Amino acid sequence: MRKNNRQQILDIARKLFLEFGYNGISIRNIAKRAKLTTGAIYFHFKNKKQIYSTICLEAIDTLHKLFYEGMAARKTPAQKLISTYDSYLKFYYEYRDYYNILTEYKAEYDDEPDPHKDEIQKKNIALLELMSGAFTDGVKRGDFKNLDPRMVAFFLSAVAEGMLQFKKLGVMDAAGISDRNFREFMKVIVGEGIQKNK
Repeated sequence: MRKNNRQQILDIARKLFLEFGYNGISIRNIAKRAKLTTGAIYFHFKNKKQIYSTICLEAIDTLHKLFYEGMAARKTPAQKLISTYDSYLKFYYEYRDYYNILTEYKAEYDDEPDPHKDEIQKKNIALLELMSGAFTDGVKRGDFKNLDPRMVAFFLSAVAEGMLQFKKLGVMDAAGISDRNFREFMKVIVGEGIQKNK
């Protein structure tokens, strides 16, 4: 088996999942589009769910990379927290296939067990921990109120993900709200909501 078959399978499956949905394709469809046998698919993957969750892992690893890079490029804890919004936006614009697949991951598609479910959840929690760490640094510096870091991370993450859903549905455009407008508003909310009064 050629080593590059595995990545070829993932690349083709990602396109097919986006075009037809999880239930709209089969291992046979993936094999046909990849010009491989079904045996070649099963050599690399146990079932369709494993292919799908592997793509989800690639997606969340990409988002992790964006978070790390964005936060590393900022100096203050507040800038680091706002950079996570920028990372979500970059993920949405530059990795749209991954964004769409990852947002659909929450649904249960079939009865096949997901071999990567725990790993995907751990990686989601790790994203929140990055945000929590930036917030904790801000508390230690005296910049932020002494709030629950994990709750702050959940809140900011939920706001960013909700904004992206509104963007995907066209609600932001219809309301005349640009990415820049929303980012500036987030800075105000972060500042007034968690910043310590001096």
